[in-house]
Amino acid sequence: MDKNNFKLEEAYGDVNLSMLADFTLTNGISGHEREIAEVYRNWTEDAADDISYDNLGSIIAHKEGVANGPKIMFAGHIDEIGFLVKSIDANGFIRLHPVGGWWPHVLLSQPVTVTTRKGAAYVGVIGSKAPHGMPVAVRNKVMELKDLYVDMGVNSKEELEYLGVQVGDAITPKADFHVLANPNYLMSKAWDNRIGAAISAEVIRQLKEEKTDAHIYSVGTVQEEVGLRGAKTAAQKINPDIAVTIDTTIAQDTPGEDNRIKLGVGVTLEVMDASYIGHKGLLYYLQDLSDELGIDYQFELLAAGGTDSGEIHKVHDGVITLSISIPTRYIHSHYGIIHRKDYVDTVKLLTEFSKRVDASVLEDLQNYKR
Repeated sequence: MDKNNFKLEEAYGDVNLSMLADFTLTNGISGHEREIAEVYRNWTEDAADDISYDNLGSIIAHKEGVANGPKIMFAGHIDEIGFLVKSIDANGFIRLHPVGGWWPHVLLSQPVTVTTRKGAAYVGVIGSKAPHGMPVAVRNKVMELKDLYVDMGVNSKEELEYLGVQVGDAITPKADFHVLANPNYLMSKAWDNRIGAAISAEVIRQLKEEKTDAHIYSVGTVQEEVGLRGAKTAAQKINPDIAVTIDTTIAQDTPGEDNRIKLGVGVTLEVMDASYIGHKGLLYYLQDLSDELGIDYQFELLAAGGTDSGEIHKVHDGVITLSISIPTRYIHSHYGIIHRKDYVDTVKLLTEFSKRVDASVLEDLQNYKR
């Protein structure tokens, strides 16, 4: 390598960093998505013909197609993992009830935000012991979630109650948005799954001046992390013909991993996960379209874990469904890392797909299973 001529990669594609930061930094754990749904609305309402909600709070931005045209649902869940206030002891320390899956190893000494019923937000930190003099057996043990607590910097339970903090209040990871040394790598909280929600929003934004046969429904679903709940109710409301779920997946390109799923490839087509088997006709259509557009892709199979596709594909008499993944390092922690190319290429593919779907494409996809 000639070090004199070496330089970092230039940033890939046109990425609205303000939108991505708005999506990731807004707090919204499962069951508390009202604020992030408003962000979703702000970024889609100029491109949509109408905005609606289901009764769980999933937000649906709809772009009209032709009369009786196919209905395409792009789903990205807007909830993130976090905690609820489980209890407050006499000294004002908060015990945690998990919302979504956590490995306690990633939590010690990390900042969080506690949001009260009235919307006031207070910063605290998850307490940790100093290692000095700590027995080896204790130091090498991963603490259980039940033993963790939030230190809000108060003297008593009464002080927290005065601030309006009560059992059931949301506790959200606190982080910042970073463009890393190589500008293609972006780091923030809640990429799982604000990046999927941002892609579903960006597709309808890209279609603002386009006429499509298909009706486009860009959806920010709620409560995915606790059981794919919003996907079910939103899909019942829309009754789509075709659905594409966009979610994160575990990147396997870090030390100790097998390098199968990597950041920066392009599009990741999910063959199946524990919640569904992808529709092969749709999978092959998007694979061929990627080839035509010159978009790189990789395939993914997951033995564990699921996405909104798990509920969407079972709605009414069945929905032609596929998941597309965005590889992400360090998901379900305070910080994840994604790559711009995966975002840009996925938006490009799904935008072009939206332009091409008409009655004949839908019929071909339906006939694939018949």
